[in-house]
Amino acid sequence: MAWPTTKAGTTNVDSGTDLIANARPDIKQNIDNVNSIMDFYDASGPYNTQGNYTKQQYFGMQTLTEDSAGTIDWDVSVAQVAKVVPPSGSTLTIDTDTSSAVAGATYILIVDGSSATNIDVFINDAQYPNGIAPTYADNSKNVLTMIYDGSKLLVAYAMDFS
Repeated sequence: MAWPTTKAGTTNVDSGTDLIANARPDIKQNIDNVNSIMDFYDASGPYNTQGNYTKQQYFGMQTLTEDSAGTIDWDVSVAQVAKVVPPSGSTLTIDTDTSSAVAGATYILIVDGSSATNIDVFINDAQYPNGIAPTYADNSKNVLTMIYDGSKLLVAYAMDFS
């Protein structure tokens, strides 16, 4: 069945004197639409089938800014990809709101220190490979990729894109 190109009309049921029999084609089209959707998305959920996208899919990127205490709030439910541009000589704490994080989801943070020196960034609720947090090179961009395991952000990082 082809997806309809026009919306079902209500012209046959818009006043008290109209007969429901006149509206049957529109009602049938709506029922057919719902049934087609249900056939495509089976009982396992709407994303149980592989999608064939014709355009690029991506997460929007949010630029994070620090407050007067040097803390940055990152609500990962709003932006799974974020960027921060720390000033030279700064130590920033990224306060991630993991209460809204989803276990198994990926979160990406770009630390754009391309015009900064002597910076440090700490992420709350994070664990690093071998327990070693990244070291930030002067004047470089850095990418931290995180997967939330249900309690902590597991961080993998690529540093010093200069």
